Amino acid sequence: MMPRRARAILWLDGSAACVAGVVMLAIHDVLAQLHAFPPALVLFIGAVNLAYSCYSGTLAVRASRGHTPTRRAIDILVVANLAWVAVCAAIVAITADTASIFGLAHVGLEGLFVGALAGVEYSRVRPFARSPDIT
Repeated sequence: MMPRRARAILWLDGSAACVAGVVMLAIHDVLAQLHAFPPALVLFIGAVNLAYSCYSGTLAVRASRGHTPTRRAIDILVVANLAWVAVCAAIVAITADTASIFGLAHVGLEGLFVGALAGVEYSRVRPFARSPDIT
């Protein structure tokens, strides 16, 4: 079984993405105004967070039930996080002239959080992942 700390990291990842996605979708109009983003951008960010949480949350649930994720599953998680860092950086760059400080801070800090999470998952979760079964 995966150590408790590694499972907790997966739970943090899935929970943070779920909460972010639900909140952004629930109050997207307010956030679009506060961030000075197009509403479609806020909906996109919320939807991606929610979709991602389905994957990371599934890994957390399975790990907690004794089904240790494979290294490949953790690698996908890390790569997805790193891809989201790139998306956050692109959003900041593209909207720098029009977005509010709140929008830029939100997306910039989300990128930093997700990047840190990718590093922690690679160093603290992946070593406890199982090798894929070879048949």
